Amino acid sequence: DIYAIGQDPAYPSTLTRLTPTAALELRWPWVRAGAGGASDVVEPIVQIVWSPDRVKPVPNEDSRLVEFDEGNLFSLDRFPGADRQEAGLRMNLGVTWTRLRPDGSLFGLTAGRVLRARNLGQFSPGTGLGMRDSDWLVSARYETGAGLVLANRALFDDRLDFAKDEFLLGYAGPRGEATLSYVWLTADPLLDRPADTSELTLDAGWSITDNWRGFAQGRYDFSVGQAAKAGLGIRWSNECAAVNLSLSRRFTSSTSVRPSTDFDLSVELGGFGGSAGGRGPARSCRG
Repeated sequence: DIYAIGQDPAYPSTLTRLTPTAALELRWPWVRAGAGGASDVVEPIVQIVWSPDRVKPVPNEDSRLVEFDEGNLFSLDRFPGADRQEAGLRMNLGVTWTRLRPDGSLFGLTAGRVLRARNLGQFSPGTGLGMRDSDWLVSARYETGAGLVLANRALFDDRLDFAKDEFLLGYAGPRGEATLSYVWLTADPLLDRPADTSELTLDAGWSITDNWRGFAQGRYDFSVGQAAKAGLGIRWSNECAAVNLSLSRRFTSSTSVRPSTDFDLSVELGGFGGSAGGRGPARSCRG
């Protein structure tokens, strides 16, 4: 990596670094075909990853928010950007189980954790990666063949103290979709989260006709015991244009943000190499 840095006396104007990484991975999938056409795949996974204990620091602009989930449990680097790189000797352990049925339904389960030779202080406590041995990650997902989805992801330590829990209930059908989600996060001042977070969110959209579509959203903050935000809108679209009209209300307040009500009207034009979007008639705009 080569960085050119200006207006920051903590770093030189030009910084170069080289970070070697080596990994050894073992996957052992077990496959079983059950009665009625269902199939199961169980896959234990072990990774041993090595990087130097010290990585030359650079200004951090793209790796401030770290998420530990089933998508990066077996990653060589859990930082989302390039400004920070995961260091040290560690072992990623886990197992996945996937069950598929002929009706299109699916059940998936992932469980695992990260074990380190030393705690180098790279991650904040709220990420679940702050200790030498990470929190346990358990994620489950169930999908029906009719568009219903249930999912839950949790991070907890050996004493079953939770750092994070997320639940999602979603439905996608031919005329609309809706998602109800709940999240609980432990306080982490290093992530600008001074208090525990507990929120319920709803997003929904539905087709009224081929050209008209409605949508609604809302968020309730259990930490303060009141709604945080709500919105309602309608969209008209055809092959050439789309018009959005929405009303939203922010209920919460702080030292920099006051409760407010916003009206929004926007117009999108198609036929200029793009699309007006929506679920209108599938015809091209001839200008």
